[in-house]
Amino acid sequence: MSNYSFEPISLADWQIVKVSGEDNLKFLQGQVTIDMKNLSEHSALYAAHCDAKGKMWSNILLFRRGQDIYYILRKSVANRQVAELKKYAVFSKVIIEIVEDLHMVGLIADAIPASLLSKFNDNNCMTENNITYIKLPLPQPRIIMITPNLSENNLQSCDQWLRLDLEAGYAVIDAENIESLLPQACNLQLHNAISFDKGCYCGQEMVARAQFRGANKRGLYLLSGSSPVLPIIGDTVEYQIEGNWREGGQILAALKLDQNNNVYVQVVLPNGIDINTAFRIKGQVDSKLSFH
Repeated sequence: MSNYSFEPISLADWQIVKVSGEDNLKFLQGQVTIDMKNLSEHSALYAAHCDAKGKMWSNILLFRRGQDIYYILRKSVANRQVAELKKYAVFSKVIIEIVEDLHMVGLIADAIPASLLSKFNDNNCMTENNITYIKLPLPQPRIIMITPNLSENNLQSCDQWLRLDLEAGYAVIDAENIESLLPQACNLQLHNAISFDKGCYCGQEMVARAQFRGANKRGLYLLSGSSPVLPIIGDTVEYQIEGNWREGGQILAALKLDQNNNVYVQVVLPNGIDINTAFRIKGQVDSKLSFH
């Protein structure tokens, strides 16, 4: 990768949520798309939290610290997502709360001590001295460090981590796109974020139908190119077919990469669009985008 600083990165645009109580594992088993029995202090898992129609409130990254279960999601959706989750918690012995006493920082490349990497072995999560480390494989090895004590000084912009997520193909679900997409439309099955044999959970029937009956016709894509403006999250792009521009897709995230108007745009599009298709920001004739 180029144009990266390897200093620690702020994750202030993301939020940690804690689910505690003796029923936390059982409760989440009936709410999220992965088999919670596979979650341990040594294995963090991607998942989605869906409504009854299989549309996502959010995608999440789950991990454990002792008996408590935590997950990470975009800060812009946290309050709404937690409120929806609490609706189903009335008859369970769980407490669901926004976490204020833990902080996150992202580490990549030279910011990761070699001694730390060597401790993971085949695992992707560990807690040591009250600090939890989650190792992510894409687009290169990187680590989320979760700690009670963190100075916000000298941290790189959240945009650095967002760029890595876009390059990794991890969907960015912000407030503008909640309750609008099936997990498969964001390629979550490619990140082992959906279990198709765990049994019932909220939205399970629609998620299974999308997988086994071909109900989902969309996928997550990254566009790159140049544009004088960034698109609006939740809006659409335009793509060229037989010389005409057609509006379509659903924009999840957009990021300016440098001062030369180079941009990334993460978008959900119909599957099967030709790889050489030209794209542009809606209404911006000076923008030029293509599949990354």
